[in-house]
Amino acid sequence: MKRNVGAVDARIRVGLGLGLAALAALVATGVLSVPYGSAVGLGLAAVVLIIEGATRRCLLYQALGIDRCPVDQ
Repeated sequence: MKRNVGAVDARIRVGLGLGLAALAALVATGVLSVPYGSAVGLGLAAVVLIIEGATRRCLLYQALGIDRCPVDQ
């Protein structure tokens, strides 16, 4: 599968993923009081964003025919 996420988009995804992972950790440890299921959802969203940013591949972009990568590397 070819890359379809640009470099800036990838950095943003990884940054947001790390932020969500930190938020999920705070929820899981009880620092923030929201339902525990929220920590699981935040954690899953964080993992997806980090993987998409690191690999520069997005399945939703592929399904929609979007290519934000200027050069296939």
